Amino acid sequence: MDDSAKKTVGRIKKFVTPFFHMAVQTDVLGFHHIQPSGKLILTCNHRSDMDPFVIGAIFPRYISWIAADYTMRIPLFKDLVEKTGCIPMAIDGNISMASIKKVQQVFKKGDVLGIFPEGHDYMVKNDFSSPMVPFHDGFAAFSLRNKVDVMPSAIVPIEETISDYPLPTILRAFMGMPKEVCEIKKRVVYKKVRVMFGEAINHEEFLGMNLADGMKALSARTHEAMNALMEKGKNEALWKLAS
Repeated sequence: MDDSAKKTVGRIKKFVTPFFHMAVQTDVLGFHHIQPSGKLILTCNHRSDMDPFVIGAIFPRYISWIAADYTMRIPLFKDLVEKTGCIPMAIDGNISMASIKKVQQVFKKGDVLGIFPEGHDYMVKNDFSSPMVPFHDGFAAFSLRNKVDVMPSAIVPIEETISDYPLPTILRAFMGMPKEVCEIKKRVVYKKVRVMFGEAINHEEFLGMNLADGMKALSARTHEAMNALMEKGKNEALWKLAS
């Protein structure tokens, strides 16, 4: 990952963030949990295609996001992915060596890897009142194999609209998107959110287990921590007290 991606993201944030915050009012809790330096995996729930922009607009460090490889077939998005240092990754679990090397480079540079452990499954489910769906455990494998802590975060919607998906199904199919993505009917458009950052989960707690068990345990702990952050964000009394 070269430094040009960091510079590109910095320029985009400087120009776009003021306008983004005019469209989406964002409150933040737990900012003090963010480590100012050092390798880190940032996890977040994923209920809208706006999520990486919500987090990116407020997070003080550069984030290399994991992106589904099919996004590279979306016009204009391919250039955005490449220029901002996102890492395309297959959704079927067959992760290429090229993707793995890019992830390792993120950690080698002491940067932040951003992952949505739900993948696109929540948006495919298309029930925006439901809780998080089960996680994919890939982020836990990255954590344990590279000895990196996991910082849970959560986007809690306060005000939003549910609108029709902007791209027609036939167009999505033409661009080579997976069948389940082609069939998504609705999308979330945020108006006001609370972003909750939690204390980083120490990867060392899980190193004594075999890899498979450690991945499951770390994934479960992360899911639990993110659920707790979401509940805290929804509770107006706790929010006011913490603020």
